[in-house]
Order: sequence, then structure tokens, then C-alpha cells
Amino acid sequence: MSDPSAPSPITRLSTHVLDAALGRPAAGIPVVLESVAPDGGCVLVGEGVTDDDGRVGQVNTADLEPGEYRLSLATASYFTAHHGAVFYPAVAVTFVLDGARPHYHIAVLASTFSYTTYLGS
Repeated sequence: MSDPSAPSPITRLSTHVLDAALGRPAAGIPVVLESVAPDGGCVLVGEGVTDDDGRVGQVNTADLEPGEYRLSLATASYFTAHHGAVFYPAVAVTFVLDGARPHYHIAVLASTFSYTTYLGS
């Protein structure tokens, strides 16, 4: 019998990027997910591009282990095309997955000169 206190497999990490200045989804933004090792080294574990609704439904290509991860958004081309200015050419969100749930959703609200993020559902 399995240990009920053991972390469950993390089967999916998704993201949603919204353009806060325009009040609409941010489509076409390349997304990279990396596992971050204790020594700071990184390993690519997934990637994608936001769809017309600003989403990547599953960024990871395989189940994820509990640990530290970084989600990076390449925002320069998007901000240039939609706002004519770039202050944040990339947005990097580093977080810890504890394995308490099988699906984690990282939401990002971005504009040319600011961004915020939160753990969604």
C-alpha cells in the first residue's frame, strides 16, 4: 500500500499570461520551464508558446518531482509589437513545487513596465 503522506506526482504545470495594460490575453509568448538544482544549474523540462487565450495548457513534457523550478517568458517581441516599448524583455518566475497537488497553474499579469504573478487553480 502506498504512503498517503508521500507527495503525489505532479502531472501538469500550466500558465496563463494576461496583458494588464490592454486587458486581454497575451498570445504568442514563448515559455520555458526549467528545473533548478541546489547548485543553481538548470535543466529544461518543458516549453511552449501562449495560445490565443494567453495559455499554455501543459508546459512540462513529463511528470515533475517536487523541487525548485523557473518559468521564463520571452516578452520582448510581444511588448514591442503591442506597446512599442520594452522594459522587461523577459519575465522569470522561480517557485517551489511541494507535490501537494497534481496540477499547478502559474498566472502572470504583465504590462510594459510591471508584472505580477500568482499561483492559480
